[in-house]
Amino acid sequence: MELTAALMTLDAALGTATRLFIRPGERIATAQLYAQFTGAPLEGDFEVKSRFAGQTQGDAVGQLLSSATATMDGQTVCHGNAAFVRLPPPPGTRSLAPLPWQSTGRTDAPVLMPADLDEREARILARCETVLNDGAANFLRRFWDITPAADDDGATCRVAPGPHMANRVGHVQGGILLGLAAHTAMAAAPRHTVLSNLSAWFISPGRGAHLTCRSAPLHAGRSFAVVKSEIVGEDGARVLEMVTAHATRAA
Repeated sequence: MELTAALMTLDAALGTATRLFIRPGERIATAQLYAQFTGAPLEGDFEVKSRFAGQTQGDAVGQLLSSATATMDGQTVCHGNAAFVRLPPPPGTRSLAPLPWQSTGRTDAPVLMPADLDEREARILARCETVLNDGAANFLRRFWDITPAADDDGATCRVAPGPHMANRVGHVQGGILLGLAAHTAMAAAPRHTVLSNLSAWFISPGRGAHLTCRSAPLHAGRSFAVVKSEIVGEDGARVLEMVTAHATRAA
């Protein structure tokens, strides 16, 4: 399973556990996420079980907390926990559809044909077809254009956000930001090929014509490396800060 897809699923599962405690129409934003990987390969059927872990006290925002364990074919691959904040939908966006447990009188959606897609959906389909026609070896990484380049000081990756990376309000989905930073960090620590854990802080929405991730090693020893990554927008706004630990693979 592609790492970014796994992180998207982990972020979504951690968030879903808190959505049971928000009002219909509200949205949540990831404020902080930690993931500890076990080293087991991301191969097989992926399943994440998450639970609500309460709410912070004493702060003005009131963060919703959750924890999760991810398995593949019954083998634990990752433990995670996160904090989320409640936010109203941005003005001018389409209304957020109810979550499954908030819906009443649901009916099956009709089968869509290409001519039925709106402009946003058509752009996503066109992106899929472009990457498929290119014959890329790793479809998802090319679909999101997460292709970092290493240099003497670490690694850099620049992406152009669009509907193919967006959540329901048009910002880059949190798990994709995690994947962008994690892959760039891994490129900055090429001798330490096992991603051990990551700690990420979401600072502002992922939006704009371009986002740039820059990763630089803080430590590179015989067995472990520590890398600091930062995603910024075109205007220099800091979007995400991440620290990752990497290990060398067993002989």
